[in-house]
Amino acid sequence: MSVHPLFELRESLTDLCAQVSVFIRKEITKVEIGDVQEKDMNSLVSYVDQEAERILVEGLQRMVPEAGFITEEQTVHTEQKDKMWIVDPLDGTTNYLQRIPHFSTSIALQDKGEIVVGIVYETMRDNAFTAVRGFGAWENNVPITVTKTSDNNQAIVVSGFPYDRKTDIDKNMSLLKHCILNYRGFRRLGSAALDLAYVASGRIDIYFEETLNIWDLAAGVLLVKEAGGQVSDYDGGETFLESGSIVSSNGQLHEGILDAIEKSL
Repeated sequence: MSVHPLFELRESLTDLCAQVSVFIRKEITKVEIGDVQEKDMNSLVSYVDQEAERILVEGLQRMVPEAGFITEEQTVHTEQKDKMWIVDPLDGTTNYLQRIPHFSTSIALQDKGEIVVGIVYETMRDNAFTAVRGFGAWENNVPITVTKTSDNNQAIVVSGFPYDRKTDIDKNMSLLKHCILNYRGFRRLGSAALDLAYVASGRIDIYFEETLNIWDLAAGVLLVKEAGGQVSDYDGGETFLESGSIVSSNGQLHEGILDAIEKSL
C-alpha cells in the first residue's frame, strides 16, 4: 500500500470516528443497568459498544474491502488476511457507563503483520490522534511528540489495575508504591488506547498495564512510536500485542520503569 492512500485512509478514519462519536455521546444518558452485560469480571459491554462496532465495521469494509477484522465485540467474523482491521469501538466502557468522560474509539490497520495506520478518537472532545507508519503522529492534524522529561520527579505515570482478581495484588501494590514515591504523580484513567495517545501527545510521560488485548493497544502503540516514544512488553521485548503487557514512555524514562516492574512483579 503506497503512502498516499494511507494518508487518505487517515482522513477517512477520522470522519468515521467522528460519526460514531455522535452516536456514542447521544446514548450516554440512555444506557440503563439492564442494557449492560458482564463479559468477565469488571469487563462490561452494552448495546452502545455493539452498535458502534457495527457502524465502524460497515465503514471500514467500504474503505478496504479486502481486509479482515479483529474486533472486541465480535460483531463480524472473518478469517486471517494480509490486511486486518483491529477495532475497539468503545475503550473505557466502565467510564462511559458512569459518565466519566475518559473513553475512546481505537482503530488500526495491520498489513502483513505491521500496523500501518491508526487512530484513537477521544469521544467527548472530538479529538483525533492519528499516526501513519514512518511518517509521524498528529492530534487534529497538528504534529505531536512525546515529552523530553528525564527526571522522575517531573514525570507523570499512568497505569491500570489487572481485571483478573487472581493477579497477585501485593506485587501490584508494591509497584504502585514505587510510582507514588518516585514520580511526580500517578494516575489511573481507564482507557488504555487513550492513555497511549496521551503519552504520544506529551500529556503524560509513562503508561504501563498488563492483561490487555490487541484492540486496546494496536493504534496507540503506533501513535507512541511515531511520536518518538518507546514501547515494550514488561520484559523489554516486542511481544506486547500478543502478551497484553505494555510499557510506553518518552524513551528517556523507559529503563527506569522496566526495572521497577521487574523488581516488583
